[in-house]
Amino acid sequence: MKKLLISASILSMALAVVAAKNNDPILMTVNGLPVHKSEFQYLYNKNNSQQLKPQTLDEYVEMFVNYKLKVADALAAGLDTTTEFDNEYAKFKAELADPYLKETTTIDSLVNHVYNQQRTFRHVKHLMMPLGQNNAENKDIVNRLDSIRAEILASHISWDDAVAKYSIDRGTNRNGGDMYWMMPTRFPYQFVDMAYATPVGQISPIVNSGFGNHIIYVVEEIPNPGEVKVEHILKLTPRNADAKQIAEVKAKIDSIYNVLKAGADFADVAKRESDDPGSASQGGALDWFGKGMMVAPFDSAAFAMADGQLSEPVRTSYGFHILHKSEHRDMATLDKMRPQIEAIINNDERINIPFQAKVNRLKKQFKASLNQKGLDQVKQLIVKNGGYDSLAIQKIAKSDITVYNIGKSKCPIKDIAAKIPSTAVKDADNALLLISNAAENAMNSQLLDLEREQLINSNTEYRNLVNEYRDGILLFNIANTKVWERAATDTEGLENYFKQHKDKYTWDKPKFKGYVIFAENDSTLDLVKDFVKSYDNDQFDHNTFVNAVKEKFGRNAKVERVIAAKGDNPITDYLAFDAPKPQGTKNKWQTYFSFRGHIIDNPEEATDVRGQVITDYQNQLEAQWIEQLRKTYPVKINQKVLDTLK
Repeated sequence: MKKLLISASILSMALAVVAAKNNDPILMTVNGLPVHKSEFQYLYNKNNSQQLKPQTLDEYVEMFVNYKLKVADALAAGLDTTTEFDNEYAKFKAELADPYLKETTTIDSLVNHVYNQQRTFRHVKHLMMPLGQNNAENKDIVNRLDSIRAEILASHISWDDAVAKYSIDRGTNRNGGDMYWMMPTRFPYQFVDMAYATPVGQISPIVNSGFGNHIIYVVEEIPNPGEVKVEHILKLTPRNADAKQIAEVKAKIDSIYNVLKAGADFADVAKRESDDPGSASQGGALDWFGKGMMVAPFDSAAFAMADGQLSEPVRTSYGFHILHKSEHRDMATLDKMRPQIEAIINNDERINIPFQAKVNRLKKQFKASLNQKGLDQVKQLIVKNGGYDSLAIQKIAKSDITVYNIGKSKCPIKDIAAKIPSTAVKDADNALLLISNAAENAMNSQLLDLEREQLINSNTEYRNLVNEYRDGILLFNIANTKVWERAATDTEGLENYFKQHKDKYTWDKPKFKGYVIFAENDSTLDLVKDFVKSYDNDQFDHNTFVNAVKEKFGRNAKVERVIAAKGDNPITDYLAFDAPKPQGTKNKWQTYFSFRGHIIDNPEEATDVRGQVITDYQNQLEAQWIEQLRKTYPVKINQKVLDTLK
């Protein structure tokens, strides 16, 4: 399907009509193109928010006019019609439009849903079976799991026995599938939604988490207790420790506990005694944590304690701990948690839900739907062909059968043929499923494209951002041609500028100017010295000289052009200012000499102060350019509209 490409100048005129309808008066015209009050005000406010000293309105008007004149010059040069511009501009518009292509009410609903789940914690167990390699295999697994669930509900097998016999989760199948207190944000949302939809004490229907097929047993529920701040001391028990080793560690932790009970400083003892290197250096302090984030015994102790309380030794799979609870805080508000919740939603499949809600609304708005009659004709085409093979694919690629409609617009299957996956399927039903999905995706994409185009008309914020970026691309390209690249490459112009303004380029102390040539050893250095003698003449050219040395000696020698005052460089201090030779360097360039070196009081040519001269030359070129622009392109300002901004 063809997309409409709108040039920047045409878009500006289109925006003029839109703005007029929205009671957005024209503030000025630049070369006949309107600039509306809203655009100017948006950029003025943005500019002042980025300045240490805000500009007055009159000051900004002058700068803004220059900005728009440069954009007008870019439009006159046709820079908005290049393929490079079209690609960059289209990509930006698509990226910028994404936040506006989500139903905000759906986003709010999702965020509220997740937040409300986090108001409580659920203690859950699960029985997990694998995902099938294909739909048929997965259906068999689901049926089997459903039978196991029925057996449990009928008390023909206990939950724990079923988990031990059938669950593939090796981390929990020995303890009845116990996942302890489930943190909603740490599990796949499909699993979490099912766990919260299942009443306490009951077993859920089957749920596909994306990692496996599950049934979930909801043991209990408690209100969210918030988060706690705890310091701890850990004495590790060896892996596979026997009773004697465990008793030895227990004796150590009991001794430490008695010392703490006697009044010893917890942080000091933790630094000396704790086997947890991550927290020991911090006096045993751990970050804030919520229910379910720590191993079960540690978690239970931390949330059961009062602030300021010291626990007796607590045993976990790691060893023995002593906890000191310093403080706690309640669950954060929705406003504070919203960014975190949105980030979680945006990192799983739920990111598509607000887009799909927008698409569903657009389908109604534009009267879009799949053409079932056309899809049936496609199926018949495949059946008559004897299957979905290369010949059927060729026929589809040329067919005018309509597969979806948007209003009165028809989309033939040939227009989406390239988007149909080339998955190897033989029967017509599976092939039609692929084709229907491709048609649905193409229709949705076209609807979103239509919405993006309408955003220009309907959303002021989006329109201003698009305008700003479009003009920014054009401004960069035209300024690069007229000023920046020209100043950097115009060697003759730079030198002429330097000669005309030589008095402004001065130094406060003499500098060495010349070349330092390095070699990897003395014998190579002697060869280089002999070689470069022939280049020391009035026809000396920097590029020719450097390339000749590189071609002759390769990596065995290198040339550096240097301008340095005394104290700037130890090597040039030694070569030119009678300083001692630098010692202790460990690189391979241990030998060097000065070539065409001499001391100068002030710059001799533009290359001696190249960076400063380029900057000044750019400023001159820009001033000349603006002067020419003001003569070339007319500017008209509506003073009455401008006064309303004052």
